[in-house]
Amino acid sequence: MRIFRHIFTATFCVAMTASLSSCVNNWLDQDPADGIDAGTAIQSSSDLANVRTGLYAAVKGNSSLVDYYGRLMFVYGDMRGEDVQYEYKSGSGRAQFYYYMNYSTADDFSSSSAIWQTPYVVIARANRVIEAAESGLLSDADEAQATIAQYAAEAKVLRAMALFDLTRVYGKPYTMDQGASLGVPVVTSPIEASEKPARNTVAECYKAIEDDLDKAISSGALMTQNDEDSKGYINVWAAKALQVRVYMTKGEFGKALSVAEDIIKNAPYSLWSTSEYAGAWSENSASHAKEILFELVIDDTTDWTDREGIAYLYSDPATQGGGYGDVIVSKAFSDMLTSDPQDVRNDILLEGLDPDPMYAGYKIYINKMPAVGNDTRYADVPVLRLSEVYLSAAEAAFQTNDLTKAASLLNDIIKNRTTDASKEVTASNITLDRIYKERRKELVGEGQRYFDAMRRGEKIVRYTSDADRGWHDVLTDEAKSFDRNSKKALPLIPASEMNANPNMVQNPAY
Repeated sequence: MRIFRHIFTATFCVAMTASLSSCVNNWLDQDPADGIDAGTAIQSSSDLANVRTGLYAAVKGNSSLVDYYGRLMFVYGDMRGEDVQYEYKSGSGRAQFYYYMNYSTADDFSSSSAIWQTPYVVIARANRVIEAAESGLLSDADEAQATIAQYAAEAKVLRAMALFDLTRVYGKPYTMDQGASLGVPVVTSPIEASEKPARNTVAECYKAIEDDLDKAISSGALMTQNDEDSKGYINVWAAKALQVRVYMTKGEFGKALSVAEDIIKNAPYSLWSTSEYAGAWSENSASHAKEILFELVIDDTTDWTDREGIAYLYSDPATQGGGYGDVIVSKAFSDMLTSDPQDVRNDILLEGLDPDPMYAGYKIYINKMPAVGNDTRYADVPVLRLSEVYLSAAEAAFQTNDLTKAASLLNDIIKNRTTDASKEVTASNITLDRIYKERRKELVGEGQRYFDAMRRGEKIVRYTSDADRGWHDVLTDEAKSFDRNSKKALPLIPASEMNANPNMVQNPAY
């Protein structure tokens, strides 16, 4: 199986920098790019640190590999929803695949459109870290015990995250059939190139995900602080935030609420205030770190996606920082947000400097990854935020019939996002729809909308007629409106994987 051959060899590289180029771009090579034998590659905690660097580099991607958090995970999670759309008038084409939904065969899912290759590289590198850390054979195992345990715990969280993301992309929502349908192959150790793993069920995938998170969190090895040393790395609060996301996706609301409240009460984070919100997205803001539990830190050209990353895709082409401007909010979303002019979330949307007349007077570009030093390519990429934890807690409290708690948690978000006190809710008037609306307004552009709709069984409605089409391009009926029973709700596994692995079973054909 082609991807697993890549996984087996790519992770043998010990001279890993933040770049993926030497190993990942030659993903069919059978030998380590640095010529070091795999059996002796990781001999000390210093070697392990190099592989850890490569693990985080895989999560970031590079200009050639953007099929995970480099770009595609965000595009998939939002472009398949109704709150953002492809800017078809002048877009570069990088965000159109999941907007038009014109795909019909597995051949359509190439490395530029399928979330597959890089998440499995993340899993493979995590496996190497975990295997070496837990072998007891590292030369300084006794002296560096805490560091080695920390690296292993971080790797388990990132392995869980990659498997979770692959499962919710390729498997049916757990809430549809309690995980009985097929997910993706679960790989928990380095494997031989000749091995051709079959798909596990969604339930089996979630068991592996939860096992990794439980072990990482209960180990006590993860960092607990929120400071420069922890920035860009998984700490215990980020692990728990991912755990909340997993429980919400499974519909296990009691568990989600318990973990979310632990984060809210005990983590060294706090919500951005109304006065902080717009500026806090900049990594140079004094408030930036208050709310972000985990982000991808882009420091220089060795760990960026250049002009292929998600930040560049969001940015207005006319700005000095540069961008393609492929992703904009839909008119329906714009109207929803601007219905409260005192909502500070209006300020993370920007008008185009040289807009098409269609958008005149409207803010369309999402400015959650602002340019650094007038260069969009250096923007850090938020992955997990405290606001999502609050919103999940509010939804979970509502679903467990604690309406008073649900209202209090949602008001914590509302009071920090609008100065209009009339927007606050009470136990008597809070609804799931109101919680969902706040979640959409808060998390737009963060790759969550489609997954939220699928886990809840909601219908995505982009438009129904010319009267409510807004800024959308002309779409087919199946792209205008669909739910999780749609024939295109699940993408196909790429043809290259199907051809290479006779044990791989395809999702239902179109």
